[in-house]
Order: sequence, then structure tokens, then C-alpha cells
Amino acid sequence: MTIPPWYLRSAALIAVLAVTGAPSVYGQTGEQSAAQYRDVVRPFLQQHCGKCHGPETAKAGYRIDRLGTDFSAPQVAEQWKEVIDRVNAGEMPPEGEARPDTQQAAALTTWVSRQLREVELAARQAGGRIPVRRLNRDEFANTVRDLLKLDPLIVEPLTEELPADGTAEGFDRVAAGLFFDQTQIERSLAVAAKIADVAIVTEPPKTNRLDYRFDFYRLKPPPEQVPVFPGFEHTIPRGAKDFIVHPTHLEFIQGGPTYRREYDGWGVVAHFAIAQVVTQDGYYRFRVKARVENRGRNEPNRFKLRYALNSPIQVEEEVPLDPSGVTEALLFLRGPVNGEVKGPQVFNMLWNHTEKAVINEPSYKSVFSDWTRLRGALERAATERAPQDKVDALKAERAEVEKKLNAWTGVSHIYNPEMNLDQLPRLLLESVEIEGPIQPEWPPASHKTLLFDGDERSDDEYVAEMFARFLPRAYRRPVTQAEIDAIVSEVRSAQASGQTLPVAVRSGVQRVLVAPGFQFLEQPVPRELLVSTTSASPALPDQVAADYRLASRLSYFLWSTMPDDELFELAAAATLHQPDVLKAQVTRMLADPKSSEFVENFAGQWLSVRAFGSIKPAAEYRDYDAPLEAASQREPFEFFSEVLHHNLPVTSFLDSDFLVINERLARHYGIDGVTGPEFRRVGIRPEHHRGGVLGMAGLMTYLADGTRTLPMRRGSWVLTELFNDPPNTPPANAGEIQPNTSGKNLTVRERLELHRRNDVCASCHAKLDPYGLALENYDAIGAWRERMNGEGLSGSNLPLLDVSGTFPDGRSFRTLEEYKSALLTHKDSFARAFTHKLLTYALCRPVGYTDHELVDSLVNDLTRNDYRIQSLIQSLIQSLVASETFQTR
Repeated sequence: MTIPPWYLRSAALIAVLAVTGAPSVYGQTGEQSAAQYRDVVRPFLQQHCGKCHGPETAKAGYRIDRLGTDFSAPQVAEQWKEVIDRVNAGEMPPEGEARPDTQQAAALTTWVSRQLREVELAARQAGGRIPVRRLNRDEFANTVRDLLKLDPLIVEPLTEELPADGTAEGFDRVAAGLFFDQTQIERSLAVAAKIADVAIVTEPPKTNRLDYRFDFYRLKPPPEQVPVFPGFEHTIPRGAKDFIVHPTHLEFIQGGPTYRREYDGWGVVAHFAIAQVVTQDGYYRFRVKARVENRGRNEPNRFKLRYALNSPIQVEEEVPLDPSGVTEALLFLRGPVNGEVKGPQVFNMLWNHTEKAVINEPSYKSVFSDWTRLRGALERAATERAPQDKVDALKAERAEVEKKLNAWTGVSHIYNPEMNLDQLPRLLLESVEIEGPIQPEWPPASHKTLLFDGDERSDDEYVAEMFARFLPRAYRRPVTQAEIDAIVSEVRSAQASGQTLPVAVRSGVQRVLVAPGFQFLEQPVPRELLVSTTSASPALPDQVAADYRLASRLSYFLWSTMPDDELFELAAAATLHQPDVLKAQVTRMLADPKSSEFVENFAGQWLSVRAFGSIKPAAEYRDYDAPLEAASQREPFEFFSEVLHHNLPVTSFLDSDFLVINERLARHYGIDGVTGPEFRRVGIRPEHHRGGVLGMAGLMTYLADGTRTLPMRRGSWVLTELFNDPPNTPPANAGEIQPNTSGKNLTVRERLELHRRNDVCASCHAKLDPYGLALENYDAIGAWRERMNGEGLSGSNLPLLDVSGTFPDGRSFRTLEEYKSALLTHKDSFARAFTHKLLTYALCRPVGYTDHELVDSLVNDLTRNDYRIQSLIQSLIQSLVASETFQTR
């Protein structure tokens, strides 16, 4: 695409910001330091560490020859700190090995300590501890939503066209992962243009209408004769019918089959294409004219309205049937984009009938089922290349069943003799009307945000005023007159070319949405605002500039969007940084519904929820269905939200006496008394074997491979995400833990014992195994088990599971409950790891050795406040505001 000249100038500025806004915070070693490393440090490591941690052995997966000397690189400073801590404590070299000379050890410690001091000093001197970065895709969408007062459902499909964000340190907020390249530039321009077109309107959208009255069934009623089996020429009477066609309506006794277990109790009563109506993204009104003769039924009648089933744009809404006879619903539907649709534009409607009033005639069903079974058996025999005699036997049996089918003259369906037909409800369905797209207000709020005085004015003063109002909110700070003039000039040029004011304003909005002031966070405040040039334009006080930055940092940390009016007002008054004001604002922001963005984005990445659903369990796990998958993906968010909004201890993530679940999860977990799809807090007992995040079905499924559990993957996740202590990379020749071969029923523990006979493997697994094997009672879909399952195993005499283990510190456990108790003895380590994760998310950069004083302070505050999560967030923000880390630029 052609990139406008003005954008090339902005892109150049962006490139400079991306490079200079986050300078290297560390110094490099000089020649003298390098010589000391060569002459003193490296020989020490080779002599005392190379035997156990060299390329050939790499005990615990750690190789000393890969330890870098650039302390500015990620993790290098921390690794060297661990080395000297172990040497100083006498833990390394281990017992039985020659002890290092005291002077040699002191020289090593001195060299490392000097590098640590230099790197910390460089970090303090460099400033810019919170780096310049662009908005990620979620933040961009949320900011556009709030800036232009757009419906989030309208914004979402537009921002999906932006490139996917990169991640660093586990988060998509970290500057190192958020690139701004040619693709990002081109997509940003295209998306900004589409947003401007949606936000600033010229005429109401055309409304399409469809009145579906089921005329098809009146013109061509269902045949009275049906094939005895699909594809057969022989026909038989249909018999009992699901519905009866009347001149003005359809009378349903029950709906058609859904073929999905999660829709048990529901039946299809409408199914038709609606592409002629849904021509674009938007809201569509559904009006169902129907009533129910309940007769002997007491259960409330409901509909499920579904669109584009089994596609990325699927919509499903459950609505109660209105007794008045007209049931309405407003649904947001996705239509074609550039002529393409991401799913089938088909609507269907279900009714919650629960009766099986119409059933197959039993004798006919038996023959029908035999034919179906034999057809499948022959297909498998062909695939498996079964012996010819077996194939011939199946064909002979099929021929006999075929004769029975062709001889059948009875009906295919009957009314269930166990039911009183007169007492069953009847759905009387007249029509389904659809119209849209519906515009709730005209002109929309987004349009009035810019054109506050209507479309009639088009003078220069009006254009200047609209962007003088709009630009400070878009850039999230005071703006210069030059910045306003640049946008106004763009609009005036468009007007001069013959465009109407609304169309011209679109070009201005597009330019704002791709400007560095909008796209990037942590930019320097324009120098013109900080330096007084005339008495009419006094300098912006430093504290005001700092508070505007603070407002954005707070809002993007806790809300993933721009500041609201209250934050802007406090920033303008230079009072936001004051401790009491800041504390009150954090409390307010956490109570605001927008804090759900913090839950979704922090917890969603920390707890790996975004990857849930990527592992599809094998067919043998019959209890796994779509409602379970959806509920298990929601559970971590609901649990984190409970901890956050009730200010519970962060140790709840290790273990808790409650869950936050719905009926589907409760059934999976064996917990009674929970009904309905809504999530709620539920107290649990020890026999439920749940609590905290370990044992959540979604996490356990993700940490399996769909067929079997993966204890090493589970253990690695626990160490990495809960204790910030990831296991070392295994040697290249370590191999995998193999699945059971035919005829073997070895547990994973037994297979691991074979794997650990290699000394190199054993050193790593001594640390890793206990954390993963302890979770073996959860199978590949997170269901509780006492014996092995999965991997095609069956029978009642499968091996019992042994989940016992011993941690590296010597503490042993025998059961899952003892394992969790042991984890809680390390709650301070977990608190430090959680603090590290949260600080990384807040600072948008890796947290390293140079942050150790801040981390120590936060962990101390957390423990003093009973580990409560809101106290950590408050301490983190107050500490950052008071520190050089947050203040310096």
C-alpha cells in the first residue's frame, strides 16, 4: 500500500523512540575486567566446576561454559549471583571434591561483585527504566473503544487485522516483544482508516429484513414415505412426526436432533440461511412469533439462537420464551469482510423440549443399528487390512441385515408408548423475523465525540476546536499547538479537495490513531510544553507532566486502556502522585469493571489460560465436551477475580478451601449442589482433592498431550510459573519419556525410573520429578483418578498410582494434600515469584538483579500484610512512584 508522507515522518520518529526510549541500562566490562576474567575467573570455573557442569555431564542441566560475561544480558547477573552464593556457602564444589584456594575464591567473588555493582550503577544512571513501547493489540482496541466511545464488539473485528503481538518474559506488554516494522505500519494505517470510517458516519446503514414463515414446509411437506436407510431405494412409512404443518404455523411435539451431547434436552426447530440479511458486522434484531401450550409441563420454555455454528464467529444466545407470543433478542453478528465470511451464515434455533415423544420403532431400530455397525466394521477392516476371511464374514452378515431392511414394511417412527401424548407440550411456531444492522442511536456517540456541534458547521474554528478537545485524550497528555495544527491541516486539505466535513474528519482521526502520541506509551513530553517560550504559553510544571505519565501507567497496568476523566483531572491538578490520592485511585480502579482486563491479561498469561484448548483430548475421554472446555477456560479467570476483588492471600493460588465453578465443572469434580452455568464460590472438602490452581481441569488438560499425562511438563510449569525457578534445558541426548508399548501397563513413574538410569538425566529429574508426579492423580482432562487410565488402557486391574516424592530440600510427601502442604512451606518463595511476575507485567520489561532492592521491599510488605493481593498492588505502585525506577526518564 502507499504510505502517506506525513506517516513516514511519524514512523521515523517512532523508530527513534523505539531505539532511544529504552537505552541499555547496563555497562560493559572493560579491558581490565576482561583480562581478570581470562586469567582468574575462567581457570577457577574450569578447575572446580567443569567436571560436573561441563558439556559432557551438565548435571542438573546446568553448563558453566555457557555462562556469559555480559551482565547486561537477561539472567546473566542473576546466574553469577547464584554462583558466588553457592561458593561462599561452601555448597560448591560439592563434598568429596577438592576445595578451592581461599584467595582464588575471594578473587572470583570480588570480580563478580564488581560486575554486579557496575551493572546496578549503570541501570540507575541510564534512566528510562520503564521503556517506550507501543500499545499491544488489546490495549489498542480498548483505547479506541474508550476514546471514540465505540462498542467493543464493533472494534474487535477491526483490530483483529493487526499483526499478532510478540511476547517476552511471558507477557505481551513487555517492550522487547512489541516490534514496529513495515507490516505493523501498513496494518496500522489500514485499521485506523476502517476505525475512522466506522466512528465518523455520513448516512445511516441500510436495514435488511427477512420474515421467515416456514413456507417451505407448506409448499413441500415432509414426505410420508422415507428410505429404509439413506441411499436405499426401498421406502417405508414415516409414522409418527416431530411436527405438524398447519396453514399458519408449525406445531412441534419435539425438535430435531442436535447430535451434540452438550445439547441434550434441546431440539432444533428452525434452520435457514440468513446471508441476505447479515451483510456486515452489526446488531441484528430477532423476533420469534411463537407460543407454547404447556399442558402438563412446568419447566420454563427457552430458545437457543445460534449463528455460524462451529466457526470463529459463532454466536449463541439463550432467551426465555415470552408468554405474549413474541420473543425478541438483539445479537451482534459478524458479516462478510472484503467479500469473505469466517463462518457459515446459517441461523438455527433450539427449543428446550426434554421429552423423547417420537422414537424409532424398536424392531426397526435394531436392524437399522446392525446395518450402521456393520458398515463401520467393514470400513475399519479395509483401513486395517484385515484378513480376507474376516472381511467375507462381515459382508455375509451385512447381506443378511440388508435383506431384513428391504423386507421391513412397518413405520420408522412411533409415539413413545411410555408417554401420554395429550400431556406433552406443543410449540406453535409462526415465524422468525430478522432485521439489521440496527443502529441504537444516530448519529452514534463516536461521531458526536468529534463533531460535537453537528455536521452543519465546517469552519476552521470548528475543526480546530474539535481536535483541541480530542487530541489531549488521544495522546493522554497536554498537547502543543503544533500538534493540533498538523491534524487540522490534514482535515483542511481533505476539505479543499471536495470532501464533506465528516469525511475529511476521518482523515484526521486516521492520522491521530497512527501518530506516536497515540501508538506509544512512555514517550517524553514535548519539549515545547516543558519550556516557556512566551508569557502566553507558560511551561508545563514537571509534576503535572509526571502525573500524566503516572495516569497512563496506572490505567494500562490495571485496565489495559487509557485513563478516565477522573485520572486526567487529578493529573492536571498534579495531585495524583500523592500517597493518599494514589491509594484511593488504585482501590477505585480495582473495583471498576474495567479491572477485568487486568484479570484477563495478567492471569490469562501467567496461568497459561490463553493456551487452554490447544490440546484436544482423545476420544477415549468421553466426559470431555464443549461445555467442559469452555468452563475450564473460564475457571482461572473467575478464581483470580475472586482472590483479587476480595483481597485474599496470594497463597490461595497454591491451595484454597474454595473453588469458583459452575455446574459443568462441579459435575467433573464430583461436587454436588451446584446448578446452572453461572460461576460462584463453592466451599470444598478434602475428599474433593481440589483447591488453588493446581487441579484446575483446563490447566491439567493443557499440561497433558490429549492421551496421557505429562508429569515433566506439569512439574516444569509449577517450577517456572509458581516459583520462578525454571528447570534447566535438558541435554540434547536426554530423550523423551515414551508412551506404553503394546501389552505394557507401566505407570509414568515406572517409565521415568528407566529414564533416570542415565546419570545426566537423573540430576535434572531429582529436582523436577516431585513437582509433576505429585499431580498424577489428575488425568489428561483433569479428572480425579486413583489408577492409571488413558493411552487406550482399560480394565479394572490397572496399576495404582504412586504420587509420593521428596523435594530437593528433603521434605517428603505421600499424597496430593501433603504435596500442597509442602508447597505452602515455601510460600515466601512463591510470594517472591508472584511479585516478580507482577512487577514484570507492571514495568513492561524484564525484572533482573538490579531490581533486587525493590523486589525485597515488595515481598516484605506482602508478608507483613498476610500475603493479601491488593496490598501487593498498592505497595508496588506506591514504591514505584517513590523510586528512581518509576520517576526517571
